[in-house]
Amino acid sequence: MGLYRGSNRASVDYIVRPPEPPKCELETPLGTVKIGPYREGDETHILQLFRDLFCARRNMEQWNWQYRDHPVGMHVFVGRLASGQVVSHFAGIPARTRVFDGTYVFSQVVDSMVDPRCRSGLKKHGLFKLTLLAHSYHYGRPDRELVQMGLPNPLAYRLGAQTCYYVPLTKCYAHEKRIEPDRGGCDIEPEIKALGETFQVSVGDQFPDDVGELWEKLKRRHEIISFRDPATLAWRYARNPNWNYTVVAIRSEDGVLRGVAVTRSHWLVQRDFIIGDWLPDLEMEAASPALIKVCERLAARDGMKRVLCILNHNAPESRVFEDTGYDLWKTPFRLVAHSYDPSFLTEDDILRHWYYTAGDFDVF
Repeated sequence: MGLYRGSNRASVDYIVRPPEPPKCELETPLGTVKIGPYREGDETHILQLFRDLFCARRNMEQWNWQYRDHPVGMHVFVGRLASGQVVSHFAGIPARTRVFDGTYVFSQVVDSMVDPRCRSGLKKHGLFKLTLLAHSYHYGRPDRELVQMGLPNPLAYRLGAQTCYYVPLTKCYAHEKRIEPDRGGCDIEPEIKALGETFQVSVGDQFPDDVGELWEKLKRRHEIISFRDPATLAWRYARNPNWNYTVVAIRSEDGVLRGVAVTRSHWLVQRDFIIGDWLPDLEMEAASPALIKVCERLAARDGMKRVLCILNHNAPESRVFEDTGYDLWKTPFRLVAHSYDPSFLTEDDILRHWYYTAGDFDVF
């Protein structure tokens, strides 16, 4: 693992510090392709390329939410023919991230693609590689993107290791607990008890008005954490056109918000209930067990067989799952990342200190 990290580390250094800017024009069987940042109107051609390659539909509402309306901005490079047709695409979904005492951007690699008529092999400097190089040369600096990361499945990982300079950090594990589905579909009680404390429960699709106070507590506990402020949470979950998420919130008897979880049933088309984001108040010991109880009851009500939660096992928030009967399950995903400034932040720093959940990635 160390040697492999090192070899790809050298590749990352090359693409952000090449001897000269990457070539941004290439002759292909379809004609001359020019590579550059997204321009207004490209989205129609991008969506067509996506449909042609992945045999899946993505509508304009989905694209606008993910790219145009992103609160941090759009990190997209494309290759265009003279007609305007997009034949290559490389993008990152940026996330404002607290790193030590500063704010930087982590970017998740998504939707990397090239028209098959313009391919020239994964290992050559063909159109795909040149689009990646142009994107990385432009964004690969700490004031634009400090880290490029992802959570690819096995196929995407194998391809990305060759083409996207993935630096593998770890296999991805989830806390797992098997439960008995509740065939009666019982309602969720308005109160929950844990460790002698009573909490008020709310379940819906919006976040409490005071969720920002919980975020302030959470970020103080971690050296590296992507923003979960109210605006980011609203964009990521409440306005997401792809999925309907359930937001669980609990309050102590004094009315203070003590925990929020964002959940979804039928994850990966299985009878799995996943906790995709996890914002507990560790200042109150009973809060996390209470929040887990509510999530388990929701899972049982929905007829799910397992409750899952992906967390960095180094995070203190992870321990309560171990203490409440959860085991570790190896997911099909692998966590990858590379730092564009290893003198400031290494991949080992990311692995040790980053508070990540499934909600930090497009798998949720």
